[in-house]
Amino acid sequence: MTTPDSPPFSLRPARLDDAATLSALAIQVFLDTYAAEGVRPDLAREALREYAVDAFDARLREPARRFVLAERGTGLLGFAELTLTDQAAPAGGVTGSELIRLYVQPAAQGSGLGRQLIRAAETVAAEAGLPALWLTAWDGNHRALAFYARQGYADVGATSYSFEGNRYGNRVLARGLDPNR
Repeated sequence: MTTPDSPPFSLRPARLDDAATLSALAIQVFLDTYAAEGVRPDLAREALREYAVDAFDARLREPARRFVLAERGTGLLGFAELTLTDQAAPAGGVTGSELIRLYVQPAAQGSGLGRQLIRAAETVAAEAGLPALWLTAWDGNHRALAFYARQGYADVGATSYSFEGNRYGNRVLARGLDPNR
């Protein structure tokens, strides 16, 4: 959490050399969210596979993927990862850009950083001419669901995320974008 005398954070697009810091932050946030009752072997394998430095390096090279990073000084506090393709959400009949991840370091949550990251992601998608931004959020992450509702995202349906034989319910959330922002 920031304090009144904390320096402000800045937003910028990601570079290829950000893969390691993105990886470390993503593992931290993933485990903080999903491993509240301890790090199970399946969660450890998912975190280390999905958020490996090489996985982020490959994502950073994808032409239709964008990252917006939030930093204080040279320290990464959070990021938004989105696609710049018009694709259908898994529920709700919405098409647009997918907000794949919006991760904020636990110590920076509640500071307004998430709100600025989501607004930046919306701007990137709107400037690309996409009509909406949609995402999926684990239905057990009540804090994230409340955050997205406060940002104007509507719950448009359900889907699930599966790995290693485990299935996790997710909500599909969406918000239309103003192309004139």
